Amino acid sequence: MTSPISTRRLRFAAGLLVFVMLAVIVQAVRIQVVEAGRFARRAEQQQRVARYDIAPRGRIFDRFGTPLAVSRRAFRVRLDLARRAQVEPRLLAERLAAVTGVSPDALERRIAALREAPAPESTLLAFALTPQEAYNFTRTLDVHQQSWVVVEPHWWRVYPQGDIAGPLLGIVGLDQEGFFGVEGFYESTLRSRPGLRWEHARMDVEVISHTVEGADLVLTIDLDIQTYVEKRLRQALQDTGARRGVILVMETPTGAILAAAAVPGFDPNHAAFRLESNTWEDPWVSVAYEPGSVLKATTLAAALDSGVITPSTVYSDTGRLVVKDFYVYNANRARYGAVTPEDILAFSSNVGAAQVALDLGAERFVKYMRRFGFGSRTGVDLAHEAPGFVRTPSDPEWRLADLAANSYGQGVLVTPIQLVNAYNALANDGLLMQPYVAASWRTEVGEVIEKKPAPMGYAVQPETARLMRRLLARTLERSLPEALPPRYTAAGKTGTAEWFKDGKRQETTIVTLVGFVPADQPRVTILVKLDEPRTSRWAGPTTAPVFRDVAAYVARRLGIPPDRP
Repeated sequence: MTSPISTRRLRFAAGLLVFVMLAVIVQAVRIQVVEAGRFARRAEQQQRVARYDIAPRGRIFDRFGTPLAVSRRAFRVRLDLARRAQVEPRLLAERLAAVTGVSPDALERRIAALREAPAPESTLLAFALTPQEAYNFTRTLDVHQQSWVVVEPHWWRVYPQGDIAGPLLGIVGLDQEGFFGVEGFYESTLRSRPGLRWEHARMDVEVISHTVEGADLVLTIDLDIQTYVEKRLRQALQDTGARRGVILVMETPTGAILAAAAVPGFDPNHAAFRLESNTWEDPWVSVAYEPGSVLKATTLAAALDSGVITPSTVYSDTGRLVVKDFYVYNANRARYGAVTPEDILAFSSNVGAAQVALDLGAERFVKYMRRFGFGSRTGVDLAHEAPGFVRTPSDPEWRLADLAANSYGQGVLVTPIQLVNAYNALANDGLLMQPYVAASWRTEVGEVIEKKPAPMGYAVQPETARLMRRLLARTLERSLPEALPPRYTAAGKTGTAEWFKDGKRQETTIVTLVGFVPADQPRVTILVKLDEPRTSRWAGPTTAPVFRDVAAYVARRLGIPPDRP
């Protein structure tokens, strides 16, 4: 016989079971019907992962296709901030040191500092590991230790030619952003764009945006000429004791830059961590200076072009000229007597040049300075170009002495690229060209766009430019024959300029020679600039051998026929 207690228990158990079953049914209906969409979306999100695909930055080549800058697959190591409290600095430092070559002590200090920093700007520990190095590193850590770091792929910028053309090319930072030179100017062209895709657990891939590689650039630079010019410039610094130097080689008809050397330079392969330094600027576009007597050529060209003087005009050089309260002397304190425009250039007469400028007048002088491109950027495709400085009569501080001093290159600031471009206008029948270093580039869709030479207007009339070429050819023949390359005629002018630091005149000088080859039908225009030579304070003995050698080499390289015995 069944007891009453057992019957009640049975009924309770049955009721409880029915209640549970009803609750399960209700919950199932809620999940599968009422909130089915929300749970489906949550499940979908849990089964897919966002992946960013990265692409290489555009490559840079010289005019013949030799690579100057490429991107290679690499790996970087970052500290995981979420787990940094668990990190053992010494252990991690020793593992990283084995593949990076950085000392364990330095890495340990870096890791320890990152552990304590509340919000570090960068958690990067290594940035250019090869795939094998990244593998070797991760396999030295156990699963727990691997959670300390994030090892991720990226593209690392590599410059196969080392320090050749370093300032011209510029650098790329750790975030793959370009700075200075070509890398900085063409950042938006060279930079790649990452793509986004969703990877699902069932192996489906949903592409949100496609990866776009950076465009390739082909430069006007001839690597062979660039290499020679840098070697010759280093030798010049050694021979003269100069602190630094610049050489520019420009293709006369087009304005294309064939070589742009700066010594000391830098190797962009090792520059990524030192962006704060102004060492990376291009001295031929970013640094303006008083050029000295090389500007006498543009002063005389302006006076000849405006009809103020003729080749037979004679001035009296007594060795001193008084312009109100300002005294003009020749650099060597010489007196040249009766001088023609040719004599003013050959003797480098400050007194003669100042008289020409005074006859020309301030308004016309400034107008021609602008025509030659002084006081404004040339538009060359390199980052951080400086405009230089030309004081005008509208400036409250302007005085007549400025006109006299500007005529021979004092009181005016120019960049080397402005100066070589102005002389290039004289070589190019008066037509001023916009200098450029990128010959062509490839767009996203593979289209190749070639840059066309860009005329900027006539600085002087063609006949004036041809006359100036003859005068400048005679200048080298008379005053500096050692600058003439063997079997080639050349035309040009030197300049020796004093310079100031903290308002004090320095004992050393800045020397320049600008010219073109051949003299009658120029093909290349060349600038040589040396800062603070020690063997001589004058431009002639310091720059002439460099100009001669560079002109001879470039002429042979370009196949220019000799035009003298």
